[in-house]
Amino acid sequence: MTDTEKSAIVEMLTPLLDSDGIELVDVEAHGKTLRLLIHKLGGLSLADCQAVHRLVYPILEVHRYLSAYAQLEVASPGIDRPLRTAADFRRNLGRSVRIEAVAEDGRGYAVQGEVAEVSEGQVGLMQAAGKRVEVALSRIHNAQIVLKW
Repeated sequence: MTDTEKSAIVEMLTPLLDSDGIELVDVEAHGKTLRLLIHKLGGLSLADCQAVHRLVYPILEVHRYLSAYAQLEVASPGIDRPLRTAADFRRNLGRSVRIEAVAEDGRGYAVQGEVAEVSEGQVGLMQAAGKRVEVALSRIHNAQIVLKW
């Protein structure tokens, strides 16, 4: 799947799903499967995934986005998925995350802390020692929730 196709699908489906309180988190292609990853405040049910599938399948088919795929999956992204957008970080306020980013000089670095604030283009983390760290969203290479077992 090209970035253009992915952007077109996101742009087309986002307003439709938003009106039902469902966020389109990501669109992925895995072999012959097109996967829509969705989120709903309060959690997703199997019925939510089925309803989204029934709603978007004909739209994607008419716009020929399904021609290269044998099946369409609609699923929750799961708790261990990468955090990419400001909305991802807002959903995880108060949770511990690990962020890998690139500094202005091009060197990579990693920070960990609780998501304290998400403002325009920035994520604020509160580290265990009480130090606050700001990371620009545009500089984040990878970010994930730190799961406590």
